[in-house]
Amino acid sequence: MPAQILHAAAELGLVELLASGPRSSEELAAETRTHGPSLLRLLRGLVSLGLLTQTAPDRFELTELGGHLRKDAPDTVRSVVMFLCSAGPWSSWGDVLHSLRTGETAFEHNYGKQAFEYLAEHPEEAEKLNGAMGQMTRDTARGIIAGYDFSPLRTVVDVGGGNGTFVAEILRAAPKVKGVVFDMPTGVSEAAATLEAAGVADRGTVVSGSFFQSVPEGADAYVLKLVLHDWDDEKALKILRNIREVIEPGGRLLVFERLVPDIVTEDHKRALLADLLMLVLTGGRERTEAEYRDLFAKAGFTLESATGPLGNLGFTRLEAVPS
Repeated sequence: MPAQILHAAAELGLVELLASGPRSSEELAAETRTHGPSLLRLLRGLVSLGLLTQTAPDRFELTELGGHLRKDAPDTVRSVVMFLCSAGPWSSWGDVLHSLRTGETAFEHNYGKQAFEYLAEHPEEAEKLNGAMGQMTRDTARGIIAGYDFSPLRTVVDVGGGNGTFVAEILRAAPKVKGVVFDMPTGVSEAAATLEAAGVADRGTVVSGSFFQSVPEGADAYVLKLVLHDWDDEKALKILRNIREVIEPGGRLLVFERLVPDIVTEDHKRALLADLLMLVLTGGRERTEAEYRDLFAKAGFTLESATGPLGNLGFTRLEAVPS
């Protein structure tokens, strides 16, 4: 219930309307074209979640917590809410028992095709995913690249790099390095604008394609952030082997993922919930360090180090080299 309350508020733009000051339910209903008495009930629900306060019988005001749903807030969570509560992910969680009984993705059971095939055919839904991933990357990029020296590298290719946020942060941290954002056409649709806004467009290139077919050649570093967990071992190996074919001798493979420990506790909630999300949505999974080591070895890489947790979302940097 809280998830859909937040989703409704984000979809209707209530937070933006309340940003200028307290409003009544009738005023908000008129601007959102909703049923006033029903909207009043939603506003009260938002009060119960701490996103609004009620200052009079029909007067509501945005709280600091509620401000995180604003589109223009620097620490906004709006895109994540919009994606996870959109029809595909929401219906997939609703059919989680199918995945548990069969091992198949609930998404494919409901839609008759894999999630990324569907997104390629529905750019408006892909935009929600791109927004969510870009938002997560903005929140974590500096934390997860901090402490790693990118300056000795010549060219970094972000495989599955989406809207370019991660490459932009790397290029800002390493002023002499060049970067390539590589993803499906729907994934990189906003990448050029991201690089331009970050002031690194002169060192950044955007390339579209499928990493199951090939990846850009000639780089001495390839980055995969939250990519391998989207796929089962067979598809993850295909991605890694395509990188192995083109990586330069002495090149580096940098994989950023959440690791699942051999014994889990409630402290590992993010990784464990993400693991279940992959089960119902994409067919991928979160993995242990040993599982990644084995995956890399099969693709022709040797895992040199695993450093983490990094950033506020608990990522681990897995650094590998060609075997």
